[in-house]
Amino acid sequence: MIDEGRLGTYLQDHYAGSAAGIELFRRAADQQTDPVARTALAAMVERIEAEQTALERYLAAVGSKPDPVKNAGAWVAEKLGRFKPNGELIRRSPLSDVVELEALRVATEGKAAGWRVLRKLAEDEDRFEVAEFDDLLKDADSQLAELERLRMAAALRVFRRPG
Repeated sequence: MIDEGRLGTYLQDHYAGSAAGIELFRRAADQQTDPVARTALAAMVERIEAEQTALERYLAAVGSKPDPVKNAGAWVAEKLGRFKPNGELIRRSPLSDVVELEALRVATEGKAAGWRVLRKLAEDEDRFEVAEFDDLLKDADSQLAELERLRMAAALRVFRRPG
């Protein structure tokens, strides 16, 4: 039997993380210097918003809902992260492309970890569907592969000297 209170708290934490992640993905999609990265990240935003809807369903299934305080804290943390200068004070640093993609990758790893926990619980919980978590994990793996490809391309652009 599942401890719905603890699972509700866990899902609230992941929901708040998804809210911050969506903001970070949106910002990166708008500000990455590489148009290929901007396009790929914009497409990921839609998928991540759909995942957040899934989290809302699972929160409701255990009698919980998103926590506005946690969501606000995650939102503030994401906004404060924007002030890291990465070696530039006036304009966007080229390092920001790499650092943002790394942050997106870490966030996606965290999301996948949550899906794995829920996938395991779904094996014994009728309110959760194993197949849905399998799909969410497959999508997270796809996102991770794409983020790694974009990150390495950005790193090569930023760290290689011309000529």
